[in-house]
Amino acid sequence: MVVFFLFLNYFLFVYIWRFIIRSRHVSPSPSTTSTLTTAQPQVIKYHDVFLSFRGEDTRLGFTSHLHAALDRKQILTFIDDQLERGDEISASLLRTIEEAKLSVIVFSANYASSKWCLEELVKIFECRKNNGQIVFPVFYKVDPTHVRNLTGSFGGAFARLIRNKALTLEEVQSFRDALTDAASLSGWNLGNSELEAEFIEKIVGDVLGKLHAMSSSHTMAGLFGIDVRVSKVESLLNMESPDVLIVGIWGMGGIGKTTIAKAVRDNMYIRSRFDRIFYANFRQKSDLRRKFLKQLLGQETLGSLSFRDSFVRERLSRIKILIVLDDVHNLMHLEEWRDLLDGRNNSFGPGSKVLITSRDKQVLNNVVDENKTYKVKELNYEEAIQLFRSNALKNCIPTIDQMHMIEQIPRHVQGNPLALKVLGSSFYGKSMEVWRSALNKLDQNRNIKDVLRISYDGLDSEQQSIFLDIAHFFINWNPDEATRILDCLHGRSVISDITTLIDNCLITNVDSSCDEWQLDCLYGRSVNFDIYTLLDQCLVNTSHISLEMHDLLREMAFNIVRAESRFPGKRSRLCHPPDVVQVLEENKGTEEIEGISLDMSKLSRQIHLKSDAFAMMDGLRFLNFYGRPYSQDDKMHLPPPGLKYLPNKLRYLRWDGFPSKSLPPFFRAEHLVELHLRESKLVKLWTGVKDVGNLRTIDLSKSSYLTELPDLSMAKNLVSLRLKDCPSLTEVPSSLQYLDKLEYINLRCCYNLRSFPMLYSKVLRKLSIDQCLDLTTCPTISQNMKSLRLWGTSIKEVPQSITGKLKVLDLWGCSKMTKFPEVSGDIEELWLSETAIQEVPSSIQFLTRLRELEMNGCSKLESLPEITVPMESLEYLGLSETGIKELPSSIQSLTRLRDLDMSGCSKLESLPEITVPMESLVELNLSKTGIKELPSISFKHMTSLKILKLDGTPLKELPSSIQFLTRLQSLDMSGCSKLESFPQITVPMESLAELNLSKTGIKELPLSIKDMVCLKKLTLEGTPIKELPLSIKDMVCLEELTLHGTPIKALPDQLPPSLRYLRTRDCSSLETVPSIIDIGRLQLRWDFTNCFKVDQKPLIEAMHLKIQSGEEIPRGGIEMVIPGSEIPEWFGDKGVGSSLTIQLPSNRHQLKGIAFCLVFLLPPPSQDLYCDYHVKYKNGEHDAASRKVISYKLGTCDSDHMILQYRLVNQLREYSANEVTFKFYLLEEDSKGRMVGDESRRPFELKSWGVYLHFDENLPADTDLP
Repeated sequence: MVVFFLFLNYFLFVYIWRFIIRSRHVSPSPSTTSTLTTAQPQVIKYHDVFLSFRGEDTRLGFTSHLHAALDRKQILTFIDDQLERGDEISASLLRTIEEAKLSVIVFSANYASSKWCLEELVKIFECRKNNGQIVFPVFYKVDPTHVRNLTGSFGGAFARLIRNKALTLEEVQSFRDALTDAASLSGWNLGNSELEAEFIEKIVGDVLGKLHAMSSSHTMAGLFGIDVRVSKVESLLNMESPDVLIVGIWGMGGIGKTTIAKAVRDNMYIRSRFDRIFYANFRQKSDLRRKFLKQLLGQETLGSLSFRDSFVRERLSRIKILIVLDDVHNLMHLEEWRDLLDGRNNSFGPGSKVLITSRDKQVLNNVVDENKTYKVKELNYEEAIQLFRSNALKNCIPTIDQMHMIEQIPRHVQGNPLALKVLGSSFYGKSMEVWRSALNKLDQNRNIKDVLRISYDGLDSEQQSIFLDIAHFFINWNPDEATRILDCLHGRSVISDITTLIDNCLITNVDSSCDEWQLDCLYGRSVNFDIYTLLDQCLVNTSHISLEMHDLLREMAFNIVRAESRFPGKRSRLCHPPDVVQVLEENKGTEEIEGISLDMSKLSRQIHLKSDAFAMMDGLRFLNFYGRPYSQDDKMHLPPPGLKYLPNKLRYLRWDGFPSKSLPPFFRAEHLVELHLRESKLVKLWTGVKDVGNLRTIDLSKSSYLTELPDLSMAKNLVSLRLKDCPSLTEVPSSLQYLDKLEYINLRCCYNLRSFPMLYSKVLRKLSIDQCLDLTTCPTISQNMKSLRLWGTSIKEVPQSITGKLKVLDLWGCSKMTKFPEVSGDIEELWLSETAIQEVPSSIQFLTRLRELEMNGCSKLESLPEITVPMESLEYLGLSETGIKELPSSIQSLTRLRDLDMSGCSKLESLPEITVPMESLVELNLSKTGIKELPSISFKHMTSLKILKLDGTPLKELPSSIQFLTRLQSLDMSGCSKLESFPQITVPMESLAELNLSKTGIKELPLSIKDMVCLKKLTLEGTPIKELPLSIKDMVCLEELTLHGTPIKALPDQLPPSLRYLRTRDCSSLETVPSIIDIGRLQLRWDFTNCFKVDQKPLIEAMHLKIQSGEEIPRGGIEMVIPGSEIPEWFGDKGVGSSLTIQLPSNRHQLKGIAFCLVFLLPPPSQDLYCDYHVKYKNGEHDAASRKVISYKLGTCDSDHMILQYRLVNQLREYSANEVTFKFYLLEEDSKGRMVGDESRRPFELKSWGVYLHFDENLPADTDLP
């Protein structure tokens, strides 16, 4: 009886204990570096929503609008942009469904006719059952009961599938069950009378609400104590406030700052309230300014711009942004961000928020108000026990001994979540002896780093080595690439080690799409198990695209290696530039060194090595000298003899810009697995034959001096050979033909390559020999080839023997090819532009998988065959500048065609009648064809058309059926000189955004043009239009109106309030314009070049009154170009020349804007006017920026003109700026608006200039200014 009561008490105690500290488990965020998360690995959610739909029914309409609406709310949505082909759904797509948080199924009339869609549906409900995935059905013009019971037209579609496909009974039943389950769920049902736009808004609202609820529970679950901490940060951000707020989070390393910041960032409710979201980790990332500007402004070429550039500021100020600056541990990190974060500068759109995390409160004090700073507190006793237990025991019931030990843990780790997680994970599955031993160590060492060291000490020696490799060499690497190289370093697969690391929370879950043979290179085996071990022990984690590790863990790894020796040359791993440079320049290397990694872009000076710099490093197995792509300066130099020695144990060698003419003669390379010497000075790789049986990859791309390759007959395991852009290479060794594991060869732009050996490799899949101009014969290669690119060669034909399994064949520019290549039904992409092909065989219709066919510039091609077999996959057909005279009527059978390009086909004079729906057609380009008339009925069957180009055609009339193109976004009819009228619109063209009627014969616009309610850009340049309809004022979306060279005499008194650009250059008859001050939402650029009848004085005075009125001026400012040379009196400072300098007064902090008046002769049309701003500050510092003065190209005339421009300024109010110089110059741009180069830059001499400084007394003055 006593025993019975003892057991009863024990189980009651256990039950109460579990109730008190029970834990909830979720999958950890894939990119979290601070850890308040549990260690239980689950499916990582990479998308918020997965959209399942029938492409032919809704892809171009309802689904695309739904996707766009979700995207506008920052809801990350997966939509398969590829049309479903065949019956088999891909494994990657199935994985995407698993990785989605929520699925939306759009049931339409033909949904059940697609096996692809139904397999998606089955998978979705499998995820609903197994993972709790939320499923929302949308019934798009179908009855839910028809879906449930498989009746009506929906049931008919399912019957057709069963009839046409060989389905098993199991498949039929699984499809029926999934359809029944879906129809039984609560969802959305679109009736025929409901507006789609409103219907979509309801769906988005419901999805957003559900995701918000999920994100709250998903984020908080398993992150013990985080809910309170996140709530406090969110309250400081004050999401309802229109103010731009900066909030700081600080605390010790591992306390959870990053986790909290990411929890805020990932909250669906918060994400949906911003136009853009930017996250940056300052400790791990470089060149964040460029990334920031690229992500927010979408430009690549902003490297020279400063955050102080006023144009950058203006653009950023229009965007509501959430910015998370994580792990800012140095004041210098914020130096270039300081003025951007200054609240007085209005750098971001209203309601923008900035969140900064740091271990150092002093860093935050420089940019964050004290009352907007949050200190992350340690976990309390109960929270610490919960987190430790969730990692140490998972869901197991603790024993009495375990419970006793668990209670002792919080006092050892100071409530630090990272330490609790790593320590708990290292205890999982271990015996009580191990637990006791670890607790004894904790009693002796209470430093957080010592706690973390316990988990490292629990690894075996191989796993410890992999952990140190990752910490030193592979942070921010793509996981699959790092895995492959670790495999080669360790000489085996490390999958088991990776699993151990996952179990111990040393790294998080590796992306399941990774290849698993990259880290293998270092170890000579697969290292996947080792990496999973590190993941499990929380020592390493991976985001969706890169390996990451918490700073404390990486610091621990660095300290472990530093402890090996006080001399860098006697340590196993080197990655810090000063250590690497010291060892190499002073020849201090020893056999203890196993790996060296150096980012050469971080070198502040040129490094000169000796030829024997590596002579003593016999243990070196990893050497990685890398730098920024296309770096201009070589940072590493060798004496003329070149490198004399490389260690024979090397397994991985990368040296960008390798400075020797060849590898050292005595380097055996027998262990080498990967060789990367891009942009090298190599002339020849090596002489003779080397035993390189382990070599898998050779990449010598952009080695301009490389003339030949060595005999590679011993490279039996070579998989990839990359020799792109090696212009001096003349031949490829015949030994390649015996390498039966070759899968990929790239010889693109090897211009002097004349021949290519036979290749017997049956696994060769991709071969690129583009632009090898002297290559006349197609190489003999495997019949299993998937992609063959030969464009720009002199090849005359491609043997049928090698095209049997090709999916991609690129023969663009093969001008000697006269015959259409014989390809199989597997072909998906066929590029034949600018060949001499004269005829397309009728057998082309049997290429049922062909998606893209391009024959642009085939001038000898005059006809296409009739198509009697539907080509259901063809999406793009390019026939521009061919000799085609007519299209076959069967062109309409291409039901999946999205893009048809017939531009420049001058012999094409008519189009066939389209009598059946071409619902996939999105773009139709007929520019510069000979078409004189368009068939009226055709447009009724092109309801999805978005872009229609008819410019330069001899059209005389546009059919009224054009209005049935309700989704048309852009219509270009420029240069149709015989077109004299535009049809009346009775059906609103609500999608049309751009209409170009320049240089047509149209004399007046129809009154119904107001029904183009979304029109943003209207171009009427060179037309005989004399007046605009009064209804133009109702075009509330119109932003650009171009009237250059028209005989118009007066502009309407009322123009659209949305108008931003008004262009009236060379309107010699124009006399009357509305007052600039009467334009509602002013954001105009006025161009009155050569408009000599326009009275300039009222315009100038109206501009002055607008500035003085105190009314809101758009950040784009005001600019005008008008004839004249008399600078108005209100411009105070005046002068001559190409530059002007002004001294800023003591009240410069109240400076609101600057107005210029520049008098000059207009430059040539190809030139653009720029201005350099040079600012001098009180402390002697300087700053500079550059911007275009006028946002459009100026015309040319012989008389004087003036540019009047007003811009808001922020920069000149900052940091005690006391002098500014403006220098004007001309710079040529190409057709895409890119600067041609500084050589085209020349000073722009002004006849005279005036400057007006506009001060606002409402702005705060700085009393500290002199």
